[in-house]
Amino acid sequence: KPTQARFARMASSFARRLSAGASRATGSDTLGRAVFGSMVLGTGGLAAWQAQRYRWKCDLVESRKRVLAASPRALEAVVEHEPSPPEFTRVVVSGRLDHEHQMLVGPRSPPAGSPPAPSGDVHTGWLVLTPLHGERVSVLVNRGWVPRDKVAAIEQPRGEVCVEGVVRAAEEPGSFALPNDPERGSYFWIDVAGMALDAELFDAVPLLVEATARSDDPKGVWPRPRSASSLVSFRVEPPMHLVYAGTWATLCAASAAMVALRFRR
Repeated sequence: KPTQARFARMASSFARRLSAGASRATGSDTLGRAVFGSMVLGTGGLAAWQAQRYRWKCDLVESRKRVLAASPRALEAVVEHEPSPPEFTRVVVSGRLDHEHQMLVGPRSPPAGSPPAPSGDVHTGWLVLTPLHGERVSVLVNRGWVPRDKVAAIEQPRGEVCVEGVVRAAEEPGSFALPNDPERGSYFWIDVAGMALDAELFDAVPLLVEATARSDDPKGVWPRPRSASSLVSFRVEPPMHLVYAGTWATLCAASAAMVALRFRR
């Protein structure tokens, strides 16, 4: 009987350990399913988001191309019918540049299509914004980009000038963007309304015109405006969104396969 009792106690202890091990295994499996399942959902969601971004970017490129295909119109006539014209409306405006209120925004990388910097140096510079006063309208003009070491060489034409460009909206500052400091002349992002006040354009509709390059522009002159064709270029072009979507979709499929193989009963 003592032997039988001892055997019974051993059997009972083994059963308890087996049950506890099974319980731990079940808990581990549940945690594993949750972790890998979240990976499947996360990567699948990112793949769908990048696919949506691809379609959105393609539509944006096409709509911008349609707007830029129109012939430029006199800005005075445009704002007479629509005080706040759509972004990228092509316009021509004439007047005198107020270089006393010139503003440098940046630092910024060179615009698309610029030649690479010599020796692979990081080439940064500034956007040059200057008020332009016409007979019937006054606006801010983004005259283009100038490298840091060429600021002293910025051309400042006197007299009447004619600027061909596109209407642009104010920039949205990023989460970590520094605030503009007009008193120090430090501008990190384009705030059209605020910069119009800083430039003493009190009676003007706060509009920004970005000058576009023309074939007859002199070479080697700063600042250098962007070409109209570069306005449909993006840091992330539409095909790259498909690449990203494919990458996330592949990771999603791999995660799903791992779940199926690891936890299949």
